Amino acid sequence: MQHLIRVSLLLSAACLLLAACSIAPRKAVAPDVVAASGTPAAQPILLTYWEEEGDDGDVLLDSLATEFMRANPRVKVERVHFGYEELLDKLKTADVPDLVRCLSDCAGPLSQSGRFRPADDIFDRDFLERFFPGALAAATVTGTLWGIPDNYGNHLMLIYNKDLVQDVPGDTDAWIAQLKTLTQADARQYGLSYYWQEPYWLMSWLGGFGGWPLDERDNPTLDTQAMIDALLFTRSLKLEHQVVPPEVDYDVAFDYFKQGLAAYLIDGDWSLDRLRDAGVNFGVAPLPRVSATGVDPTPLTSGKFWFVGQSAGQDATRLDAARRFAEFMTSPRAQERWLDKAGRLPSAVEVAKSPKIAASPILTAEMTQLSRGRGLPPAPEMRCVWSALRPGLEAVLADRTTPAAAAKAMQAEAVACVEKMRTKDTPPQTR
Repeated sequence: MQHLIRVSLLLSAACLLLAACSIAPRKAVAPDVVAASGTPAAQPILLTYWEEEGDDGDVLLDSLATEFMRANPRVKVERVHFGYEELLDKLKTADVPDLVRCLSDCAGPLSQSGRFRPADDIFDRDFLERFFPGALAAATVTGTLWGIPDNYGNHLMLIYNKDLVQDVPGDTDAWIAQLKTLTQADARQYGLSYYWQEPYWLMSWLGGFGGWPLDERDNPTLDTQAMIDALLFTRSLKLEHQVVPPEVDYDVAFDYFKQGLAAYLIDGDWSLDRLRDAGVNFGVAPLPRVSATGVDPTPLTSGKFWFVGQSAGQDATRLDAARRFAEFMTSPRAQERWLDKAGRLPSAVEVAKSPKIAASPILTAEMTQLSRGRGLPPAPEMRCVWSALRPGLEAVLADRTTPAAAAKAMQAEAVACVEKMRTKDTPPQTR
């Protein structure tokens, strides 16, 4: 399921291409970046960055870098491409470059390497406040920000069949009442379809009940009332209200909606092209606010981030060039290009108001949901959380245990995993 590989650590396995190729330096960046000034230097400043973008994205990266170099003639930028897994291996074994552009997942291992500079130390507060807080959370480890994003997304949202649904309720009480009217289990017709046994989907509801899987020190926080309530809510959709199919995996859940056998689907932005190709008459809406708390669900989000290596800080001039390059590559101008050329949603609040987004009901709904999301925690401890969540969630949905007992068991398993990981200084096994 390649569509899931790109959304989270919990389903991460292999990513992207494994072939590495060195790209010749190109002149680059930025009408909205002030050109470098000061004492002329005999030699240009050469900045090297590594990335794991796809081919189409690499074209855009080179185009943006060319703009930057035209405005900053003393700075030369060289891009080197790796596949995702190869990039992670390279970062462990080789001297790191001035910058790295990588999935937000990279923040965890990069923060532990001792070879990258915290973004908090490089970029000023006014600059960082341009981004959605949820976007920055995706590269924050133990309270420290490590990277800044040039695009944002990979989030869950509510997708509805416009032939079956005319109005989308704004809260969960009204929504469940509507789901019941849309469900005829005997005819295999359901109000809602989604991958309900997958913990990634649970996280949205956990946030809506006021919880989060890790605290500010990246310790597991699973044995909470918020987790109990999120499990109760998920359980009620399946066992009490019976508005979801009794057995699904990701593809089965998607097919229910595609075939018109479910009025709603909870799925990610990656699924929309498949629905268009299938000719489904669909709309997009934010997940309904949790009636019991008055809080919006917080789907997990991720994006592509720029990380600054220690080598860029060897002198003030070089660090300044790296900072200005990263600021341009994440600037509103650059994010508008990603939106126009690649359909990547922005991490900057300003670009979220783009006329292109405003003109599209689907993009507007996607952006509304994204603005309520929260970055997938990149800390290594999150792997322990994922491994602990699934057994408890499955047991609750099979009515083999209570939400309270499941939350307690989840916490115990996650804590034991984290203690082992920290003691041995080795990453936990992924699921």
